[in-house]
Amino acid sequence: MNSNPEHFPKIFFVNDYPPGSQILADLIRQLLLGYPTEKIAWWYSRQTPVYAKPDLQAGSLYHYPLPAKLVPNQRWTKAKSLFMEKIWVPLAARRLRQAIAEAKPDLVWVFCNAHCWSGVAATVANLHGVRLHVSLWDYHDISGGLHALGKSRAQRFMDHAFRLIKRADTYDTLCPSSIEEIHLRTGRNDGLMVHSGFEAVHLQALALNALQPADEDEVLRLAYVGTIISEKGFFRTLAALEKIRNSQKRKVVLEFFGNRNYRSRSWFKPDWMVEHGLFTDQGLIDAVRRCSWGIVVMDPDGEDLPYSRFSFPNKVGTYLSAGVPVLGFGNPQSCLVRMMQEHEFGRFTTSTNAPELEQFFLESLQILSPREKFRAGILRCAQTEFDAAAMRARLWQLWGVK
Repeated sequence: MNSNPEHFPKIFFVNDYPPGSQILADLIRQLLLGYPTEKIAWWYSRQTPVYAKPDLQAGSLYHYPLPAKLVPNQRWTKAKSLFMEKIWVPLAARRLRQAIAEAKPDLVWVFCNAHCWSGVAATVANLHGVRLHVSLWDYHDISGGLHALGKSRAQRFMDHAFRLIKRADTYDTLCPSSIEEIHLRTGRNDGLMVHSGFEAVHLQALALNALQPADEDEVLRLAYVGTIISEKGFFRTLAALEKIRNSQKRKVVLEFFGNRNYRSRSWFKPDWMVEHGLFTDQGLIDAVRRCSWGIVVMDPDGEDLPYSRFSFPNKVGTYLSAGVPVLGFGNPQSCLVRMMQEHEFGRFTTSTNAPELEQFFLESLQILSPREKFRAGILRCAQTEFDAAAMRARLWQLWGVK
């Protein structure tokens, strides 16, 4: 694809967090990898810790502050949500219109997530003379959104999101179930599916079998990257692993990546758990490469089925980019299980029964050289589903990159 900046439209990205944020989704950085910095304008509202050397930067920044104490997450959610919808959202929407007029972009990219963005971003639906691209990666009417916003408000925000997609020139989402839901709600089925994937260097390493085997180590390392998505399922999985770990010939160590301060939690056992600090994108992959398996727990109980169906955990892409097979725990309807049924990049179970989970771990950890065993499946999946450069090229072509 031509690298001449003149051939790239100027995009105006509407998001919660600044480009250097430690909370920013890794997939956003991946999709913008190589995009000319001067062609990116960025609008955000929430201040967060930032990387010392961020992988992503923008040519211009626009900011309308949302104080952390006003975010409806834990306490006073009803009152905060009312304030957000009736006062903050209209003010932020006005500032957004002003910023877009000042930036004069060719394309506005709206990122919809489980916070209050759809209410703000709906203001771009009536813009003229500028193309609109919408990313729906999260849903307001999942358990967290319902708790923070209330059912009626969460549904209103989802209606905003679907109206945005219906009006948008182009859109993307994370998984087949979400494509199906968008078609049901808007009649559109021309969306692009994106998720974290393999860069060329990772594909080359897998193809050449250049990764050093972790299986010769005296320690059997299991990786857990990022946020604990389903605490109930995670704790059940953790209990099963703790029950069987002493029966293994090698010491089992569970390594957390993402600096979520899990080491301060009561369940954290420093005798067999480790928590790492922050890495760059490539540094994270290099660190995970030392592990034999990567763990993903995606609501096995099905208590929040919309989230499981419509969200694809980005940590899967991180594991596979490192050549590490996945141990998946999820509901049969989850996007994770659907993907693992189609592609052999690890082992999965839909069980919520303690003895069956223990047996699953025993069988999995007995596999000799799991990275080598699943390398061919990971490579096939990488080439068909997780080719980051191909996904990026398809997205940029939608935006009009020549």
